[in-house]
Amino acid sequence: MSVFLDQKYLMLISNRLPLFKKKKDNTYNCRCVICGDSQKNRRKMRGYFFAYKTDLRYKCYNCDISLSFGNFLKSQDSIMYTQYSLEKYSEGHNKSANVVPEFKFEAPVFKNDDEKLLDKLLDRVDTLPADHEVVLFCNSRKIPKEKQKQLYFINNIKDIVQLNDKYKESIQGEEPRLVLPFYDNNNQLSGVTCRALRGEALRYITVKVRDNVPLIFGIDSVNKSKPIYVVEGPIDSLFLDNAIAVSGTSFGKLDQTGLDKDKLIIIFDNQPRNKEVCKLIEKNIEQGYNIVLWPQTIAEKDINEMVMAGHNVKKIIKDNTFNGLTAKMKFIGWKRC
Repeated sequence: MSVFLDQKYLMLISNRLPLFKKKKDNTYNCRCVICGDSQKNRRKMRGYFFAYKTDLRYKCYNCDISLSFGNFLKSQDSIMYTQYSLEKYSEGHNKSANVVPEFKFEAPVFKNDDEKLLDKLLDRVDTLPADHEVVLFCNSRKIPKEKQKQLYFINNIKDIVQLNDKYKESIQGEEPRLVLPFYDNNNQLSGVTCRALRGEALRYITVKVRDNVPLIFGIDSVNKSKPIYVVEGPIDSLFLDNAIAVSGTSFGKLDQTGLDKDKLIIIFDNQPRNKEVCKLIEKNIEQGYNIVLWPQTIAEKDINEMVMAGHNVKKIIKDNTFNGLTAKMKFIGWKRC
């Protein structure tokens, strides 16, 4: 019953918590009153109350503080905390006073300075309201809900230069964008690419944080013991299991990753009339890679477009992956250039 008591007292202090709102059952969100949350963006809300076992806990994803609800309440209102404690123990919550509690702590994950700055600059898509512009965009592109937690929103693209000020002169717009972060094998932020939401002529803006690291989206979380799908665009990779993206046709950067070539499945966009793409596909076949050659019945250019058109992309890929001599023969019949 303790979670209900915690909720009761949370409601009593909710008017003191900036932008407080209920996200779903047993989950509440507000601006963090401990660290002050973002001073740049007054809409950022990175403080969360959530059910953990039989109680509520508080966690801020800006300052990383984690407290039981009781300790949070104590930090905010000592008088109300006294009332809360009396009521809690009057309900019989002190029956286990002589039992030594078992505490389990997850190993802390420390962020580098660039990633901390990224969190301060951006809002994670899955924390934004359902009617937010970027959420509507992601849903219109049919990006899976569970993958939206990897994506971010920036209200003004100019702010992204704080990650690397050498882009200060080249980024001129002030429009909002969808942001896809890149991490390396050591989970260190290596760059971001920012996708236009309102039809801007420059669809993608890429900012590198570290020049000596190849930008490969998803390589930080891929399972290297399983088949790995390698696509051109980061958004396309979100529709496949265990996928990475090289951000363009520069698949040669895979040589720098140490990934097992036999486990890689290379997926170019569907451009059989593009001479440069045909040359690259032929080169990858010669190098021994597994290659996907899209069937002629597919008119769409990339995976996202195929998903939106209703195609079973995973099955198509499975049925049209080739290597060696078979890939060479299939390629001859596939290309139109």
